[in-house]
Amino acid sequence: MTQLVCGVCARPCRAAFRAPQPEIAPDLDMRPGEPARSTLRNWIQVCPSCGAAAPALADLPASAEPVVKSDEYRLLSTTALEETVPFRRWALICERLGDRAQQAEALLQAAWAADDAAAMTEAAALRGAAVALWADTVDIETGLRRLDAMRRAGMFAAAEAWADELTAREPDELARAIIGFQRARIAGRDIGRHLIGSALPPPARAPHVSHGKRATTGFWSRLFRK
Repeated sequence: MTQLVCGVCARPCRAAFRAPQPEIAPDLDMRPGEPARSTLRNWIQVCPSCGAAAPALADLPASAEPVVKSDEYRLLSTTALEETVPFRRWALICERLGDRAQQAEALLQAAWAADDAAAMTEAAALRGAAVALWADTVDIETGLRRLDAMRRAGMFAAAEAWADELTAREPDELARAIIGFQRARIAGRDIGRHLIGSALPPPARAPHVSHGKRATTGFWSRLFRK
């Protein structure tokens, strides 16, 4: 069997981490429920030799090397919250390689790491960065996640305007329920975490189970599968 190596420095590395299947519904921003939720710190591999960071070091292209060796990349270890550094470094690699979608995901995951460290100001800033990257999305899942990121970052006026825009796109019933739930939280200046089941009508307290039969494709199938 071929040995996996870091794409930047060729040091042997492990296969990418695979989180356990969640047994609890996700948050409104699609952070998975437990037991997957608690494995966040394992989602990004860090090469002990060159410092490269990625979900799978073996998949990094050689073009990532200049990023990994850059001062901006190195300085993240001294300027950012320690728990967020691997995700921020992966986000920087994605930015320089032109992958905005993965950059936004990495920044949101960094915000989750900041949440876990009770660093609310840093979490809000990271969510704001992800929100900016998602500004032009036409995808309903990403749009709903962007709405939650705005609210949790305290961007209430922008969140209300985005809720209006999403509503104007005539989303389906479940998406409308989530938007309505978010509007109420925005009006109450709520920046807290909420499970997606809280936003859906009964019997959605365990949405990945109770709605599974009618959610078969796209966003809803990923949301409700067990």
